[in-house]
Amino acid sequence: MDSDTAVKHKIRIIVNPVSGSGKRKKVLRMLEQHLDGQKFDFEIVKTERHRHAIELTKQAIADGCEAVVIAGGDGSINEVGATLAGTNVALGILPAGSGNGLARSLGIPLNAKGAVENLNGYNLRTIDTGLVNGRPFMNMAGVGFDAAVAHAFHKQKMRGLFKYFMLGLRELQNYELQNYHIVVDGREFTRKAYLISLANSAQYGNDALVAPKAKVDDGQLDAVVVNKFPFYQFFVLFYRLFRGTLDQSPHIKTFKFKEMTITQERNDVAHLDGDPFELGQTLDIRINPQSLKVIVPR
Repeated sequence: MDSDTAVKHKIRIIVNPVSGSGKRKKVLRMLEQHLDGQKFDFEIVKTERHRHAIELTKQAIADGCEAVVIAGGDGSINEVGATLAGTNVALGILPAGSGNGLARSLGIPLNAKGAVENLNGYNLRTIDTGLVNGRPFMNMAGVGFDAAVAHAFHKQKMRGLFKYFMLGLRELQNYELQNYHIVVDGREFTRKAYLISLANSAQYGNDALVAPKAKVDDGQLDAVVVNKFPFYQFFVLFYRLFRGTLDQSPHIKTFKFKEMTITQERNDVAHLDGDPFELGQTLDIRINPQSLKVIVPR
């Protein structure tokens, strides 16, 4: 069968016009120049409003697409991946956000040409996803301090690691720890903590390795509990975060789990893949193993 009569993969490419607009323009140019037109029957659509990617993904599934590709950051990837989880339709990622945590964890190239070449390879890997009160996340979820920073970061026009660090420093000075009642895989305890991160992959983004031992396909999530620490330790912990040694700090408690319930003392915001969500005081978290196909490098 020659290339003209070969059956093409039907894919839909969703572009978030807001995520790193300079990156988006480059992604569109690289798609035009390097996406294999002999391999793919594709259409490019753009999001017009918050959470529009969910509607576009549902339409792509209904139209019989084999894959939905998102050009955006972790929040946009969450909208598409959460909609695809549990289906046979694969997720493709063209990283165009400020952190690109899931793309980094999966080894997807961060440069636009490399990411398009990755799509051309069309190599599929099945990964786990997490669920918090039934809402899926691909990369990272959490409650406490990091959710408060994510909430503040979400409102900013300027993005990037430096902005995130400065917001974290500001939030830390006013942040009040709270008690968390935790029931995990049959164990029960209460912990006063700054935050609890729930990790499917190893990192937030920007190579900030919050859960160095987390794996996207091991059938478990990693919990990272940050206990009370003196203010000066913020800089030490931030250093450890990028050295991949955060789990070795005496202020950090880590463990793997499949099911967990967290009851917050306050009804604080949570985050799923960096986007803030009002999920209530009680959070039921569980792993959804082998639930999402992703296009990754060979």
